[in-house]
Amino acid sequence: MKKTLSFYSFILLFLLTANAQIKVGVFLPFKTQGAVGYSAVEYYRGLLMAVDSLSQGGQTFSVTAAHSGQSAADMSELLDESKNGVFDIVFGPSNQEQIKVINDYSRRNGTKVVIPFGGAYDDFISNPSFYALRVTQTDFTPEAYQLLVSALKGKTLYLVSTNGGIRISPFANYISKYVKGVKQLEWPSQEKKIVQALADANAVVIPTMYDEQTQATMLSLAAKSGGVKAAVVGYSAWYDRLQTEADRKALCQMNTYVIQQYYPRTDLPRVKKFAALYKDNFDQELPHERFSLPMWGFDTGYYLLKGFARHLREFYDQQIYAAPLQSALRFKPRTSLSGLINTAVLMVHYKPDGTQELIEMNE
Repeated sequence: MKKTLSFYSFILLFLLTANAQIKVGVFLPFKTQGAVGYSAVEYYRGLLMAVDSLSQGGQTFSVTAAHSGQSAADMSELLDESKNGVFDIVFGPSNQEQIKVINDYSRRNGTKVVIPFGGAYDDFISNPSFYALRVTQTDFTPEAYQLLVSALKGKTLYLVSTNGGIRISPFANYISKYVKGVKQLEWPSQEKKIVQALADANAVVIPTMYDEQTQATMLSLAAKSGGVKAAVVGYSAWYDRLQTEADRKALCQMNTYVIQQYYPRTDLPRVKKFAALYKDNFDQELPHERFSLPMWGFDTGYYLLKGFARHLREFYDQQIYAAPLQSALRFKPRTSLSGLINTAVLMVHYKPDGTQELIEMNE
């Protein structure tokens, strides 16, 4: 891959010839000010690096990229078949009116639809060509539970509510409804039993919510246990709140298993190679963030484009081998012949010795 002077000159490398096998449309809010535009550009950089990687294996692509605009009319113009033909796959914005335009286009043409930055998808998931990447906790809860019981076999599960049962997370609600033998404890009335459970190496303690108050209460209870021996389940919101080394150490002291759909694997050789290539391509260091946008662009682009290259229009839920930089992907239909939900999940174990390990489901 050649070194470039700007983001836009890099784009031109991928406006390939008319005989390209796979036509890709990338319509994101590139020109929007602030974090939204920044996210779109960084995602696209990673996506282009995925295209380049797959191209080295002999696959050819035609990539058309443009600012998505804001309206349904803007998207209709970008998808004008008389100008651009029919795309095989479209990466689109989260704007609901624009997703509807893309979805209608997909149903007419069989085009795969990918919305990298999430948004409501219930109205579109009946389309078998729709891939939901950023999904709600409800949609990956069964897989998260299976990962939990696989990693922590034979332990007693405790659901701990700190808000009087007013609110409950989809994950805790699933366990409450479908898992037999779960013990339920309320704080503050059963504080002593909760502290005892936290000191029990045979226990898995699952807070029923992920809000800041619940997290703070669990940390306070952990401090009273004399050393947490139980496994404490945490949520992605806890990961998102990590700001300081003290925050990370607090999760370690609580022996926390945080349920996540992503984690930057910065110490792996393939990620270090990606960072070096990113610098070569864009004259910038790879941004170091808890959620890496370029890695997200690479992981999603590589998986989906490789899947399409291998199966063409028959690509649906076939599993594709792609070693993730940050985000493994596993697609399942919500119902028979519906669109696809990303159900990939992992746990980040913040260990009492101060280190982290990733726990993932075996293939």
